[in-house]
Amino acid sequence: MRVDVVMPQLGESVVEGVVVKWLVKAGDAVTKDQPLVAISTDKVDAEIPSPEAGTVVELLAKEGQVVPIKEIIARIETEKGAAAPAPPPPRWDEETEGAPGAMARKTGPPIPPAPRAAAPSPPPPSPPPAGEGSGIRVSPVVAKMIAEYGLDISRIPGTGIEGRVTKKDVENYLLRREAAAPPPPPLPPVPPPAPAARAAEPPAGAPPAAARAAAPPAGEPPGAGKEAVTPEGDRVVPWTPIRKKIAEHMVASKRTSPHVHTFAEVDLHRIAAYRAARKREGVSLTYLPFVIRAAVLALREFPMMNAQVAGETTVLKKAIHMGVAVDTDRGLIVPVIRNADALSVEGIAKAVDDFAARAAAHRIMPDELAGGTFSVTNPGAKGNLFGTPIINQPQVGILRLGQVVKRPVVIDAGGEDSIVVRPVMILCLAYDHRIVDGVAGNGFLFRVREILEAGQFGS
Repeated sequence: MRVDVVMPQLGESVVEGVVVKWLVKAGDAVTKDQPLVAISTDKVDAEIPSPEAGTVVELLAKEGQVVPIKEIIARIETEKGAAAPAPPPPRWDEETEGAPGAMARKTGPPIPPAPRAAAPSPPPPSPPPAGEGSGIRVSPVVAKMIAEYGLDISRIPGTGIEGRVTKKDVENYLLRREAAAPPPPPLPPVPPPAPAARAAEPPAGAPPAAARAAAPPAGEPPGAGKEAVTPEGDRVVPWTPIRKKIAEHMVASKRTSPHVHTFAEVDLHRIAAYRAARKREGVSLTYLPFVIRAAVLALREFPMMNAQVAGETTVLKKAIHMGVAVDTDRGLIVPVIRNADALSVEGIAKAVDDFAARAAAHRIMPDELAGGTFSVTNPGAKGNLFGTPIINQPQVGILRLGQVVKRPVVIDAGGEDSIVVRPVMILCLAYDHRIVDGVAGNGFLFRVREILEAGQFGS
């Protein structure tokens, strides 16, 4: 019996995925749950396991191809000699002229073969189309446009998978070329109606007319209309779906929320002592779960910080779902610890460790990235003194850990000032000033500091 392997729907809003790399080849024997293929979506990277044990008989999608969800990408034979089902008719695709491929988007009934049998008229002389000696793979539509306009595809920046040139890239290139073309010769000048009418003299210090004519229009960025030139030795790295999503999310957050950043210097000597005692018991803890636990306790007292923006309303969330930023080799993701207020410091530490391990293996699911009500980000041991984080929309606040350093601190020792060396961290809170006023934002961070310095993390 043959079993179909389909592109899964990794989250409600995910409609397609990119086949990044096949981990098996046709003819390989596989076991159940063995990773078959690495895929990437705009939310997460993942490895798709084999649904059954058997032999891989077909790989139906190429590496770099964009595949809609629920579409078959491979087949596995679980019982030798079983009759294979007839393959479905190929979908008609506007971009690839009938052949399913990486640029597939629009579908419909296949075009009957008879009308397409007519030989097309010979194209005008042009450079060899992409794929014939150029080593660059493009769709038939793009190759036809390259030949029709006599373009050099190596001069067109590609925005598709692995830098591939798309139909849209060619259209944009043609528009830029038209914009950069010299203007038509001017019409003969019309004599002025009266001798008194004179052209206004240019102001003192103005550039010559030729320089003014060559200057770009106001508001147009320098270099607009010119081709992107990559110097020798430079490497162009196309954005992955996750990188595109991160870029869109960060820009949207800065554009949407008026960010206010406030800082607190925290004495961590009590937490350092607790960590040392637990380490002697065989339990290794970082400072991160302590900060998360302190933030959770402070959110109970400042519910305005545990909120989301919905249009022109503020939704105060009852549950505390803590987003924790995790770095991966393909970009930053923020998995969510559900009901973090129900966990102890040790429970939070286990959840963070689990996220880190599964993120490194690309096993975080999109549903684990949704629903956060507040976020904490920790750049790690090499995170520098402090930083100013960007709010994870639609939340209204995010807390960033700084580097833990030893510093002289003045304390009250029996009514006398005394200088001691303590481990100190600078925390930075970013909050949305549309929703959170300065009193609430500063009060929340002050409370986090109090909890950390007191070392009290009870329920």
